[in-house]
Amino acid sequence: MDGGQFEQMIRDYLPQILGWAVKKAGSKDLGEELAQEVFVQFFSAVSKADRVDKPENLLWKVAHYCWCNHLRKRAKQAAWTELNENLPDSANFVHDLISEEDQVSRIAAMRREISNLSRLQREAMILHYLEGLSVAETAKRLGTTESAVTWHLFDARKKVKREMESMSANTDYVYRPGRLGIGYSGDGGPDPDVKFVKNNLIRQNLCLLCYRNPKSIDELTELTGIPKPYLEYDLDWLHDREFLTREGKKYATAFPIISRRHMQDIGTLYRDTRPELIDRIIAYLWGHEQAIRDIGFWGSQFPTERLMWAIITMFISFVSRNSPLLTRLKRMDDRPIRPDGGRYIIMAVDQSEGQEMDPNGYQGEILWGGYCGIMSDSCIPGSTTDSYYWLGVNSFSGADYHPEIATSHGSTKKLLHWIYTSVQEPWFSLDKLEPHGKEALAEAVADGLITKDGDKYVPNFIVFTQEQLGRLREGIYRPLLEQIEPVFEKLGVKISAMHKADFPKINKSYVDYHTYVDLWDFGIYLLMYAAQDGKLWMPPTPEQGVPLTLVIIQ
Repeated sequence: MDGGQFEQMIRDYLPQILGWAVKKAGSKDLGEELAQEVFVQFFSAVSKADRVDKPENLLWKVAHYCWCNHLRKRAKQAAWTELNENLPDSANFVHDLISEEDQVSRIAAMRREISNLSRLQREAMILHYLEGLSVAETAKRLGTTESAVTWHLFDARKKVKREMESMSANTDYVYRPGRLGIGYSGDGGPDPDVKFVKNNLIRQNLCLLCYRNPKSIDELTELTGIPKPYLEYDLDWLHDREFLTREGKKYATAFPIISRRHMQDIGTLYRDTRPELIDRIIAYLWGHEQAIRDIGFWGSQFPTERLMWAIITMFISFVSRNSPLLTRLKRMDDRPIRPDGGRYIIMAVDQSEGQEMDPNGYQGEILWGGYCGIMSDSCIPGSTTDSYYWLGVNSFSGADYHPEIATSHGSTKKLLHWIYTSVQEPWFSLDKLEPHGKEALAEAVADGLITKDGDKYVPNFIVFTQEQLGRLREGIYRPLLEQIEPVFEKLGVKISAMHKADFPKINKSYVDYHTYVDLWDFGIYLLMYAAQDGKLWMPPTPEQGVPLTLVIIQ
């Protein structure tokens, strides 16, 4: 019986079994538990048999055994009731249904059935049977109720656990596939191959499995539970598109994959060097607060804990574009030309569950809940300078919260830029807007980017003129960068050594660019530590966080 037939049995017979169980048990709750136990035992039985000619007969036989076992339990729990030894013990009833020659096929059948379960059901069995979590712990991990978990965990748990423990410890990928977050840095061309890995779980897992140690197709078949004919196509594609290399009969991943442990190590590095880098930046910027306000840009009147979000965002951008070390590390001339015609390096992160972490390392929220790097673009025709900046970080980093100016194109972007820079002007009025302009303004108000105050509209973001931005960069940022550049150099040596030791034998540009990314992350940790110290206002909702880092350039 395959997974589809098993699910069909549940659909066909669940109402009958449930009605029978409630009547037998005398209550709805006990009846539901009894019905769950029946299907768990039935699942265990059919997974061990080569074939089941009359599954409905087997189901009712299992129901009878489960009811008898329920009575035995109830008798044992009542001290005044004599144990009736005539009640059959169902603990080993499955063994009566199959012969010894079926033993070889038991594990394979169980694997097939587990693989056909839903993700929630699969995770419940893995967490409880393989990882030894209690029902309550399993329910908490999965974000569900204990009653839902018990579907898989009644009297059959010891038998199922014994069989699963006999499986290879390297079969985790059969039940819990890894997840590979993958993108690129550089020119991807019109149709980058990366997207065909990003959208294919099998290819993701082949890259993950071949990363640390090369694997043969036989090993990959065993590890994934996928037959060779299905793997051959994906292995050939990954090899032809230069995601894998072939060493004899074994495949090896040809690009670096950043693990959660590496991200933890970077967090530890910033934690340990906080006094000489992050604390120095905080002290400098807050110490120059009045000089910053004196530049006179729109938003300089914001409270300190609101103002400094954007000031830090712009400093991160300035460092990225002006630090001698960072500009050297991120240069584009070393990007390889890929088979798809693009010129880029692959950026990949292991997003699989259960990665080993250092108990003595950084234990905070790695990269502060994720981030979207600083967005900026020239949206004014003929302009050679950026017209806006925005950094998504923490709760407002997701694509749903990207401000419209960062996601629009062409005339729409130009219109938004004009509105955002004009609403603060004394001459601005709704009469100067066409219908689509009024609609864009209304959306900005609804998104919290602009506040309507009577007949006036007030931006909730910072607006710089080019002259004001130049004063900020040269008068405030550059002296600070000169102070901390030696710290970047020291951190860069350590981070580069970490990547060289961890990465496969690949183009030097991978080491350099990943070192750049890890150094750029200083800005994320800077924001995080400043917020933890109470120096930044933390938005209670993601929507309120969006305007904090938005900067418009006139």
